[in-house]
Amino acid sequence: MELALDGLAHDGRGIGRVPAPERPDGRGLTVFVAGGLPGQRVRCRVLRRKPRFLEAELVEVLSPGPEEVPPLCPHSRASGDARGCGGCPLQTMPYDRQLQWKERLARDALTRIGGLASGALDAAWEATLPSPALSGFRNRMTFAFGAGGDSLVLGQRSRGGADVVPTPDCALLPPGGRELLAEAQAAAASSGLPAWRASGRRGGKASGGRGLWRFLTLRQGWLPGEATPRWWALCVTSPGGQPARDAVRTLGERLLGVGGASRLGGFIHEERSYDDALAVGERRVLTLDAQGKENPRGALLRLPLGGRSFALDPESFFQVNTGAAELLVRTVLDMAPASGNGLLDLYCGVGAPGQLVAPRFGAALGLEADSRAILAAWNNAKEAGLDHCRYLGGDAAMLLGLLASGKLTGLGWNKTPHWDTALLDPPRAGLAPAALDALLHIAPDHLVYVSCNPATLARDAARLSAAYTLERLPAVDLFPHTPHLECCSLWRRKLSAERSEPRSVH
Repeated sequence: MELALDGLAHDGRGIGRVPAPERPDGRGLTVFVAGGLPGQRVRCRVLRRKPRFLEAELVEVLSPGPEEVPPLCPHSRASGDARGCGGCPLQTMPYDRQLQWKERLARDALTRIGGLASGALDAAWEATLPSPALSGFRNRMTFAFGAGGDSLVLGQRSRGGADVVPTPDCALLPPGGRELLAEAQAAAASSGLPAWRASGRRGGKASGGRGLWRFLTLRQGWLPGEATPRWWALCVTSPGGQPARDAVRTLGERLLGVGGASRLGGFIHEERSYDDALAVGERRVLTLDAQGKENPRGALLRLPLGGRSFALDPESFFQVNTGAAELLVRTVLDMAPASGNGLLDLYCGVGAPGQLVAPRFGAALGLEADSRAILAAWNNAKEAGLDHCRYLGGDAAMLLGLLASGKLTGLGWNKTPHWDTALLDPPRAGLAPAALDALLHIAPDHLVYVSCNPATLARDAARLSAAYTLERLPAVDLFPHTPHLECCSLWRRKLSAERSEPRSVH
């Protein structure tokens, strides 16, 4: 069908309406068009029919939107690639319009899902800080191995599909990353071993006949004392025998030989047995340091933030847009109270940005599920002389429940701190309901909530609003050319609010 698109969905799909001449407004079912953008007139193909809407894919742009710009990347459908890479759906939209749409989507979620009054939202909302760079800004990217005819390819998933689109000239990689990507693809292809492909079964173990090569993650960072960044490569495969492990080691050694500014600081091989598409290993089987020697410490890299350097494992979370992360941490530092008794740092990662805020408080407690990140957080705090910081690994909801019920003791402080401020930086799923229950019971005076998903922030805001007032809501664009927006919100506990009993205390 042919459609005029006039909206944008939270996942970056264009929105139009089926013409309905019999209706007064002439608009029928909503259609979500993958690859389409507001302002375009398109020809699209319907893929799925739902009771209240249709899902479609772009076939042809009949007329472009206002002020569309040339595509950033040669691997997008706008550049002529028939399948198209699955990333950067907004790249032909002028950047100022990208920011306008991101803000519109975030505000819509906060009013529609979060129930925030438009007046209160207007009073708290602050202009979005743009990303300092629009290309080459990602310090971490994950690529999938796939079958490409008679050869093996390395790239990104196609939009709306499981096929892998080769992306040798990805515009988001910093200099040096493309050479590593090309070398990794050549090394994997020369092994003669196939790329892994999921069977479609959920939760089962991977079959040995489904292939070896799964994912390659490239992450840029620094070694101590060096001014030039290096790359760390993490290769995830299915479990294999010694010939398969030898092939992965050969790939790593070839990457370590790629010279210039793109040289590696370390190579890591992990295996995953589950038949799913997660780019996370279950078991680490090899770590090569910058000299090509087996050395577990060769996995450690350092990334800058807020005037500090944080050590981390390549698999641990850290903001992927280094320049925009500096804007984000300045925003957090500006919103956090100037002083306090106790800081709760939830989903703390390797300690950033909580350790930048921690000197303002008498005590700080970080909670994080990633055991490698917790170890790094302890070491980062020790390195910075922050001996009042403590870190616990485990489920945030369980640990907060223990803290709320007074059962989390023996952390080494002279007396239990009053937790007057909480810094929240959860994953896209937002706060677990039990974690939010316990947090409302602890009732910090201030909450600084950093969210990468306005929809889950809005869901949590609907509950927070009963006990807290939203005071500030600045945003930072960490992901140009996508609909994603990082929102930072400051909440102050209402004077009349009382601590509530948690609905689920573990």
